[in-house]
Amino acid sequence: MRKTKLWKKTTAVLVCTAMLAGLGACSKETETGGAGTAAQAESAKAGEEADDGEEVITLTVMGEVGNDCISIDDAIGRKIKEELGIVLECTMVTNDKLKVMAAGGDLPDIIELHEAPTMAKSLIDAGALYPMDSWLENNGENIKTKLPDGLKWSKDVLGGGQTYVLPVAIEVTDKENPKKNGFVGFFTRWDYYKELGCPEIASEDDYLNVLKQMVDAHPETEDGKKVYALSGWTDWGLWPYKISYPFSFGYENLDNNQLFSHVTGELEDMFTKEDGIFWKSLAFFNKAYRMGIMDPEAFTMKNAQYHSKVANGEVLVAAANWDTPDLAICGENAGMYVLPGAFPYIAGIYPLESRLGYTTTNAICISANCKYPEKAMELLEYLNSDEGSRLVRTGIQGEDWDVVDGKPELTGKRLDNFISNNTKEKDYAEKTSPQGIGKYAWMCSTQAINPAADGYPYDLTNAKEYTMLSVSAADKDFSDYYSAGKAQYPGEAYVQLVEDGKMKALDTNRITGKLMEPVSDEAVKIFSKADEYFQANIAKIITCEDEAAFETQKQKMITDILAMGYEKALTQVQEQFAKAKEMEKQFQ
Repeated sequence: MRKTKLWKKTTAVLVCTAMLAGLGACSKETETGGAGTAAQAESAKAGEEADDGEEVITLTVMGEVGNDCISIDDAIGRKIKEELGIVLECTMVTNDKLKVMAAGGDLPDIIELHEAPTMAKSLIDAGALYPMDSWLENNGENIKTKLPDGLKWSKDVLGGGQTYVLPVAIEVTDKENPKKNGFVGFFTRWDYYKELGCPEIASEDDYLNVLKQMVDAHPETEDGKKVYALSGWTDWGLWPYKISYPFSFGYENLDNNQLFSHVTGELEDMFTKEDGIFWKSLAFFNKAYRMGIMDPEAFTMKNAQYHSKVANGEVLVAAANWDTPDLAICGENAGMYVLPGAFPYIAGIYPLESRLGYTTTNAICISANCKYPEKAMELLEYLNSDEGSRLVRTGIQGEDWDVVDGKPELTGKRLDNFISNNTKEKDYAEKTSPQGIGKYAWMCSTQAINPAADGYPYDLTNAKEYTMLSVSAADKDFSDYYSAGKAQYPGEAYVQLVEDGKMKALDTNRITGKLMEPVSDEAVKIFSKADEYFQANIAKIITCEDEAAFETQKQKMITDILAMGYEKALTQVQEQFAKAKEMEKQFQ
């Protein structure tokens, strides 16, 4: 979902020029050594052999690894080397850095794309990506089996008859296994809400009033920091405003400033639909600001600061399930949950079929410059196998997990870390730890919660028995309150609320919006310019002093983007959406 500024047309031209100049392969051979730094990898000798006698090669990769590293720094990376004879030289992805590398013809071997769909299309048009079809024809059984529709989309919709990217986040339906705590939305401090007596919430205004009472009762943290109910951040673009609120009404964000309703199956432009869900989201945050419960630093800080504020108790509502209070600071009952009554839908309470995943967003591709494209494909095939997927998500078999009495179970330090909620063997399962759990999962196309052949998720901590092992005091209190003791953890409590008619959950995941073909470079440029304009002016609209000022500013912003030629670009999107509706029939 994360989406940043779209690539400029001029950059695409540079890519075409530089890439076709062929500035050399980015892979190199390396030795194992005992080393573990980029400098050592650069000076490594060629010709090293793996345990099975095959030559060890290095692939450069750019993705969500969290830091620059060499895979032999961690246990899972060393396991990958042992299994495949591949060492990974990882670089933290930033969009700006990737643009520079693309323009210079120096892309890494394996790339995770964030600037979708424009970057994917531009790289394909430039001949900068490796076509996967020949390799897949005779290989890739895991890839072909586990993402058949994703490959069909990649070839027929994006690639013009060739497969250049593998989509990620392919998810399998499992309504019998609710996630522990939903996905995105408005996750609210449970201890403060309960302190108020759990007042009934029947509308957005009720919810805002409850938040105001919570802030009034706790205006400062123990270390003297000002407390706000809601906040945001700037380095993920408009994410705080186009995700939590729209998803709470059954929408999903798409490229080119579009929101897609899984309830109605219709497309909605974020900026020009005056009574649309995005403008309702901005009005909601504006009302919170006028009530004094919206953090003014939302318009200047980055996501890391937002995360810290939630952890420290300075922000009482988190936009997603991964931002949580630090219990050592906020107390054991400081859980964050979606409260019923304010919004109709709750997003992601159980896995829902997603055959196309995120399409171009976060998709994985291989550079045409790659010296060892077959080895890169072999790596992606392995990471999409049951063995590889569980390795990078759960850890090493025999060390972090093993088969006990016929079923997979966590063991050793991995188990100790999990059941102690990261207090024992602290940070053992973090991406940056010496074990490397999760570090390479971004190269898997399937979700961590998807089942392996043994029926258990690739990430065993998503299995229900482990979810219940990690239930906190707050989790239990929330679950008991909303299910009369029937639910064992918040996800089950949400299901109970849905069954009781107090919340709604999506039953289907329509793929129509994801089948849209890219629009022209000129249209993309206009959409990008409009997105940048809204990012630059988001504070102006949310901090309006009253409803009249909000309406005036709203009309100005709509007028300003229409003056960019936005309607012409929007016509292209609408035409592509009409085609996507027809194309969807091929995927039924």
